[in-house]
Amino acid sequence: MTIQCSKNLIAIAIASALSLPVSAADKQESESTMEEVTVVAKKLSHANHVIESSMIKQQSPASSILAIMDNLPGISINEGDAFGGDDWSTSITMRGFTIDGNQQQLGMTIDGIPNGGSNYGGGAKANRYLDSENMRTIEVSQGTSDISSASLEALGGTFNFVSADPAFEETTTLAYTDGDHDASRYFIRHDTGRIFDNTYAYASYSSTSTSRWVGEGSNGGMQREHAEVKFITELGNLSITGRLSYDDADEDNYNSVSLEQFNQTPDWDQLTWNWTGTPHLDQMFAEGWSTLRENTLGYVKFDYQLSDNFSFQITPYFHKNKGRGDWIPPYLVSAVDDEGNPVNQGGSIGSTYGFTDQNGTPLAPAAGCEQSFTWPWDSGPGLHPACYSDSAVPVMSYRHTHYEKDRVGLTANAQWSIAMNDIKFGLWAESNERNESRDWHKVIDARVYHHFDATPYWTQYSNEFQTDTLKFYLQDTLDFGDLSLNIGAQKYLVDIEKTDGFTNQQTGKVNSDSDVLFSTGAIYQINSNIELFAGYSENFSAIKDGVLEREASTLENIEPETAENIDLGLRYNTEDISFSATYYTIDFENRITFIAPGSDSDGIDYTIGTNGSYLNVGGIESDGFELSVNYRLNDQWSLYSSYTNNDSRYVGDAPGFTAGDKVIDSVDDMFVLSSDYTKGDFRLGASGKYTGERGDAPSYTTFDFNAGYFVPFDGQAISSIDIAFVVTNITDESYLSTGTGNGTTFFIGAPRTASMTFTASF
Repeated sequence: MTIQCSKNLIAIAIASALSLPVSAADKQESESTMEEVTVVAKKLSHANHVIESSMIKQQSPASSILAIMDNLPGISINEGDAFGGDDWSTSITMRGFTIDGNQQQLGMTIDGIPNGGSNYGGGAKANRYLDSENMRTIEVSQGTSDISSASLEALGGTFNFVSADPAFEETTTLAYTDGDHDASRYFIRHDTGRIFDNTYAYASYSSTSTSRWVGEGSNGGMQREHAEVKFITELGNLSITGRLSYDDADEDNYNSVSLEQFNQTPDWDQLTWNWTGTPHLDQMFAEGWSTLRENTLGYVKFDYQLSDNFSFQITPYFHKNKGRGDWIPPYLVSAVDDEGNPVNQGGSIGSTYGFTDQNGTPLAPAAGCEQSFTWPWDSGPGLHPACYSDSAVPVMSYRHTHYEKDRVGLTANAQWSIAMNDIKFGLWAESNERNESRDWHKVIDARVYHHFDATPYWTQYSNEFQTDTLKFYLQDTLDFGDLSLNIGAQKYLVDIEKTDGFTNQQTGKVNSDSDVLFSTGAIYQINSNIELFAGYSENFSAIKDGVLEREASTLENIEPETAENIDLGLRYNTEDISFSATYYTIDFENRITFIAPGSDSDGIDYTIGTNGSYLNVGGIESDGFELSVNYRLNDQWSLYSSYTNNDSRYVGDAPGFTAGDKVIDSVDDMFVLSSDYTKGDFRLGASGKYTGERGDAPSYTTFDFNAGYFVPFDGQAISSIDIAFVVTNITDESYLSTGTGNGTTFFIGAPRTASMTFTASF
């Protein structure tokens, strides 16, 4: 194949050869020969890894892209849904740091653009921005993030999800996935090839739907619509890259269970799938536990090569997030102001009632009716139908928590090589406006279904948060031949304000600036195959705006979270083997914890609102080691393995734990072994992962299997067809996947799940 192009487009040609889709001839060649073993890590003075191509094939395209990095050392990805279609039950742990519904201690970026937080309430993980077909790789920095990383959460490292570049030739790709649990997915991508003599672009769209694997019938599920556009334009020494993604997801959640409940019914999360007309039962109806999210993220990157030794990038970006979280409390509330007068916004709950007469007048339970029922059916005395006459009408609410976020920002990075110095410097600036409100809607007729009145009968709270961030960084790497040294410093300036949406008055303000954060490291090249590295960094996580939500939080006594990370390691690379070993130790201070009112009570507190408080409660000390190896046996076979040993313990006493206790949900040991085989157009892969105990949750081992066949058609209208088959948890292991941060409840891991994907390129 002969390609005529300008010198400035050579980089795109190379990049497109590594991206999807590619031409039929190129893909046939790549599929029929064994790929070279990729380098496990970059030449950095801290532990870092990138995913292998085989890891993408281990997951169905219908799955979340988060699951792709689960086999890397130090990382545990847990999702309650078989295809990762429920943010509520998703968590990520690495070296004792966690992303879950309550904690955001790991940074996440997409093409270097900050994701806007990974929390459930208004955040968005990488799976909201990127389809697997449009992903080139995932760069993982364990423990220490790259100094230029734009994140306010990178206490324990970062994940950078890198999107694929447009293909060099015009190509159209269609794919369909069908799988267990009613999984169905349509995907289309069109690459324009070269247009305007200097531009390459693609546009893609996917539609994915699945059902919850728990239960049957009306057991809920996930529906996701996703679109992406990306272009690259070369103008002399200036390269312009633009990308826009849109994601609209409607997810029904999974519920966490206790170890006792799991042992009793290991395939049931206590949610129901038949509407009974009895509110204290129907509060657990699966379709009433929902997460609705809409995310749009766009950026334009200007990359200018000023000279052979100086370049800079400027990337303005924007992000719009809109969403809702649903629950269905088994009662209506009567809200009152401070003087006891009824209100429809603000105030507090004066009383609740679960039954009315035929005219809608609240009824009191029969005298002496103090029944207590086993959770999850226990909603307090007076909510069981046995407390009322047969003519009583049950009532319930549909509670909505609304999330909106608008971010605009800019990253600017420069690199200057002079003499023995490689200098990096830059900044990150962002304005983040987040709105959160909660309203209660009356279920029109609880005896029939959960259809609700669109007009809320009470708005519990409405808050606006403004977060302004400015980060500066500077790093110099000195090259002494076999030895390179680096030293860097970064500084965060973070201001957060809260405004009451009812009064438009500022009700909270906190400064979350960091100290000057230093980092240093060294790499020593023993020979062409072996290098040693060591690194030290001071990491930082700003106070979250959620701290200002809680009226009892004492802001003047809350400090930002910090962590000191030390990595010592070795990398060994030959043509057939890539090996990495790292020992690390981490000192995490000023850990911020939420203390809920009545946190020792059973059941769901639907009325918690803005009560409770945040406070610093000591910290965490972690140490451990990580090993990974990729070995190419021959042109057909390759083996990959990783092992992690981690010991994370609390420092200082706090509610729920004492000093020296193991960190809730942290994993002590993980071991991965996988093998991939390629012969001609046929491919085959299998992997297994052992995950050790996490508090009360027992250890477990899961195995996955994948196979595929690629058929090229040279000179035909269809250039190629690919068939891919994936089975996760092939032994149907029953296990608890991820905790909820309290050490007592966990989400149930998904059962054996199979899917098949047909892909055609034109």
